[in-house]
Amino acid sequence: MVWLNPDDYKSQEYVELRLNAPKTEQICLDFNPLRMSCSPDWNPLWEEWHCYRSPLRIYKQDYGLLLGFFDEIYPIQDALDGTSEPVFDICSYNWIGKSDWFRLIDVIERDLERVHGGKKVFLTDFLAWVKEALKHTSIIVVEGNL
Repeated sequence: MVWLNPDDYKSQEYVELRLNAPKTEQICLDFNPLRMSCSPDWNPLWEEWHCYRSPLRIYKQDYGLLLGFFDEIYPIQDALDGTSEPVFDICSYNWIGKSDWFRLIDVIERDLERVHGGKKVFLTDFLAWVKEALKHTSIIVVEGNL
């Protein structure tokens, strides 16, 4: 099962994707799939994007490898409220919908031919996590703590 009960968020087991980030790093991006509701007037609670069993965490020295790719797909529409989001915000919440994730996947996969070594493994592992998460949700909330 990929979802925890919403009040069991402390049982989440973060997947930490690291390439260069030291173990002592505290600044990160958390990738939290949103547990979807069928209610048309649904306003998700914090627990609904903190109940995926294995969310992804990427630390500052490594998430820099992804920022250029996010720049390529922005501006986007906020997947929850439809407002225009001009830039990816490493300091706050980014509500990214499935179609924008697929655009990001395409941009990264296009670049994989030119990438080698640890960076290629890092990007490949990132893509695998995103693709798996998108099997269970249509929104992944990326939350920065800078």
